[in-house]
Amino acid sequence: MKYQPKNKAELLNALHSGDKAAFKYIFEAFYDDLVCYIYSLCNNRAKAEDIVQNVFVKLWEQHDTIAVHTSLKNYLFRASHNLFINSLRRNRNTVFLSDHLYLESFLAEETEGKEALPNRETLQQAIDTLPERCREIFVLHKIKGMKYSQIAQKLNISIKTVENQMSKAYQKLRKMKNRD
Repeated sequence: MKYQPKNKAELLNALHSGDKAAFKYIFEAFYDDLVCYIYSLCNNRAKAEDIVQNVFVKLWEQHDTIAVHTSLKNYLFRASHNLFINSLRRNRNTVFLSDHLYLESFLAEETEGKEALPNRETLQQAIDTLPERCREIFVLHKIKGMKYSQIAQKLNISIKTVENQMSKAYQKLRKMKNRD
């Protein structure tokens, strides 16, 4: 016999009490939609499935203490989104790739028709040719994800200096790009 809750409150109460049929009902009701949502963010089916499965594992592990203040659907989508963001933060290669793509599109604005930076190694070589201070600031901002104010505080310089160094970095990278 298939589990059929009378209302959402009953479903949440059944989940809180550890009812496996209620959990299975929730899983079957939301799994596919959650995977599609996360897939739309990462474009990787296996990663999307892993993230959503982890959401459901946590849901089951914390079923007795979970507090859903919105709808269960909103809760699950928010939990999935948060796990996706956390996975991006842990995976520096993904962040580096997104920075690479951003830089590639930024440089392409002025060099329409020229071939974009072909790979990560070429980008890294271009970054390595920047002056030391300029490179340090560029890496802190674009690779490590620090804000200008954080960089200024860390290096004990003004935010204006950070802005100027970033501008120089972009100019030099564009010039290198144009030479290719």
